[in-house]
Amino acid sequence: MRLIRDPAILALMGMQITVWAGLFYSFPALVLEWQAEFGWRSPEIMGAFTLAIAIYALGAPLYGRLIDRGAAPLSLPLGTVMGAGLLLGLTGIETLWAFYLIWAAMGVIMGLSLYEATFAIVTRAKGPAARQAITAITLVGGFASTLAYPLSHWLTEIGGWRLALYAFAALNLVLAAPLAVFAATRLERDARTAQPQETEDVATPPARLLRRSEYWLVAIGFAASALTLGIFVSHLLPIMAAQGVPDDLAILAAALIGPSQVIGRIAMMAAGPHIPAIRIAQLAMGAVALGAVMMAAAGWVAGVVLLFGFLQGAGHGVVGIMRPVVAREVFGQRDFGAISGAVATPYLLLFALAPFLGAALFGLAGYGPVLILCVLAPLAGAVLLNRLLRN
Repeated sequence: MRLIRDPAILALMGMQITVWAGLFYSFPALVLEWQAEFGWRSPEIMGAFTLAIAIYALGAPLYGRLIDRGAAPLSLPLGTVMGAGLLLGLTGIETLWAFYLIWAAMGVIMGLSLYEATFAIVTRAKGPAARQAITAITLVGGFASTLAYPLSHWLTEIGGWRLALYAFAALNLVLAAPLAVFAATRLERDARTAQPQETEDVATPPARLLRRSEYWLVAIGFAASALTLGIFVSHLLPIMAAQGVPDDLAILAAALIGPSQVIGRIAMMAAGPHIPAIRIAQLAMGAVALGAVMMAAAGWVAGVVLLFGFLQGAGHGVVGIMRPVVAREVFGQRDFGAISGAVATPYLLLFALAPFLGAALFGLAGYGPVLILCVLAPLAGAVLLNRLLRN
């Protein structure tokens, strides 16, 4: 891929693996440590993650419009720097309300610096080549969980969970922030100098999307898979503990998710020219559902949790790329930041609901119903996308 040699895309690769590890995966990687130290119940602590993702979701269209108006050189670096400050703030918390306050602010920062903002500026600058660039960025970004879980585990054993947060904050300040400045400035310059494509699609004002059936099929189809992703991201270690998976095997399965995302995306690149994007998304959702089945089976054979890690990683890795790709194919490139944000909002809202919903179901009947939901949700998403393909 020629775009892998683009310095701006290379910079975004390094930035994304760093910000995802620190601003996002630090929560599921350290959740058991917070429960043990503060004695908070699972629904209480998961509510903070739900709040963060909900704020991220509701702000997604606004963040997209900022990118459309050329604000990326400010917003991307600002997100990394402020995110580092919030990670440092977490080290001093003593009360649940303070924990919620910091994660609410983190939801705003996620919108400035994670994939949605990155995909918007890349699409703005690269146009039809954005799919290749997004794939390249997510190939590396998929290793964020591989970095976050083992690093958190190792640093926590050495000096406690606060040491892990210090490390993530330092990575955001020293590595992610300079990369964000360079990449966003260069891509915005490219976007301003690029000549309009003669075949450019007619703009679709974001407000009109709500009246199009295609919007709801795309948005809800992808959002359904977000329930499974959100539950496993936030409850991964507790679910494996409840299934009787040994700690070392659980950490290995969690670390396997990142490399498996890369494997899934490489397979997607190979199949891309021959299979429609929507079909690729459906296959990926099927892999996610099968992965949830493997997690259920881990209660009898712990080793199959490694198959879970592979299938979840590969499936969600492809779904994450296909959402903006399908959105661009259906709605065009103009105002893509705002359109992508509108498509992402239901996805992120269900992702935000997932940690709390998983905790509530667990409190009522254990993780059995949770795993059933994790199987059915992506299958429902695949059915909705099939209607879009027929249309």
